[in-house]
Amino acid sequence: MNNHTVIVGNALAGMIAALELAEQGKQVTLVNPGGPLGGYFAGLQIDGVMFDAGLVKFELDGYLNQAKWSELASYDPTLRNDVGRFLNIVHEWALKYSPLHEFDMPKMMVDGAVYDDVLLSNAYHSFSQLPFAQDSIADLQHSQPEASIHARQKVNGTAYDTLDYATASIANHGNTMHKKLIAPYLLKAQGVTADKMLGRYHRVAWLPLFYPETLLESYQGKPVSLAPTIFHYPKLSSVGAIVTKVKQELLAHKNIHYVTQAVQQVTKTETGWQVRCAESELNATDLVWTYQPSQLLKCLGLQPTPVQETKSAIAVSFFRIKKADICNVYTLLNVVDLNCSLYRITNQTACAEDDGDFMNIAAEFNTDYFRKLYGDATDDALIIEKLLAELAQMQLIAADTVPVIAAIKRIPGGFLVPDAAARDAWEQDQGTIIQHYPEIALLAMSSGFFATSLNDQVVQGLHYAATKQHILPVDISEKAMALSA
Repeated sequence: MNNHTVIVGNALAGMIAALELAEQGKQVTLVNPGGPLGGYFAGLQIDGVMFDAGLVKFELDGYLNQAKWSELASYDPTLRNDVGRFLNIVHEWALKYSPLHEFDMPKMMVDGAVYDDVLLSNAYHSFSQLPFAQDSIADLQHSQPEASIHARQKVNGTAYDTLDYATASIANHGNTMHKKLIAPYLLKAQGVTADKMLGRYHRVAWLPLFYPETLLESYQGKPVSLAPTIFHYPKLSSVGAIVTKVKQELLAHKNIHYVTQAVQQVTKTETGWQVRCAESELNATDLVWTYQPSQLLKCLGLQPTPVQETKSAIAVSFFRIKKADICNVYTLLNVVDLNCSLYRITNQTACAEDDGDFMNIAAEFNTDYFRKLYGDATDDALIIEKLLAELAQMQLIAADTVPVIAAIKRIPGGFLVPDAAARDAWEQDQGTIIQHYPEIALLAMSSGFFATSLNDQVVQGLHYAATKQHILPVDISEKAMALSA
């Protein structure tokens, strides 16, 4: 056995790591115990049409001083948004597969009116236009957060180790904004109140935590120095199509062996690792794990931390609609209003700047909240009927629209709510692995608590392949130079 790496899981980070290692001439076995290669980012083929699984995009306007490829070794997935230093590298990687399009400003619907989005996109100019602006100004003028829970402390402040999002939001945003924007959107999307999740992980719920000083100036109509967030999407394509290309490269590579079997046991040996699968045994010098730490502990014969997790019943509806039936085109629309079950609608065709005759729309909702409004969330035909009515009510489509494609997909097992119990159990499990088996590389779902964004996955795969020997491989450097030329 000579320099053989086994990568376990279907995550995009593992796929990228496998390809980069294979390009270095190393032998790699990718073991997929189940699920599509690329996971959430693999997209879905519905009646021959590729959809992304809801809101899937590249966010490429991170730190002003972007790190170089030679600095990949300094990436730390346990630091909140450390990936922001490497977004130029993400961009260069993506350009190997597709040109990217900077899509139009996302919108949000509040009390039936549409504004430039502040929830995800930080469109500060919208605050002064909101119907509750004067009440928010009064909140922010008469109350300031304690220094320990000011939003500037959310990355490293010790109070944020345990601070819930409700306390953080009310302290920094004021009670009015919390009740009018934060609480209803969170209830619709996650099905929980803000006190049930940690403030540090507010972006997991696609929600903000602003500095109160910046908010006050914005509500007063004063210009602020912070620009809205810019999003990119594959031009005339999709993220799922990019991942499909990565998959095709991987499966065709002579140095990669692909295995689809459940992993039953992982054992440390004198020369590396033995990975026992359902139908075979694999031996490796290096082992990479991309699933949850708890799953690896079980394979190692160790006991994961017991935890009662809270899951959100998130689902996505997919519609392909004739352009003639589209009334208003928004790349992305966050829906705060509680009379609609849909909380986010992504027009993936508009994001891709595609001028074809049809538009592909992914509309996300929580089945528990749908049930509160309509009484039943098990009948897909009823769900599609109600969601189309909501889209028409929001004047996105004509009232008599008949979609070319209409489908519902639920997230199996639900979406984990980032509360203290889940975080503590995850960190305990990862700590146990690092203590006993520090040689195992942990990527994707094992890399950091919710460090699984599209950007993170790309950087993690490149990071592992580039730093195994603590030097930047020549071929990766050449790729970077070729892309920037």
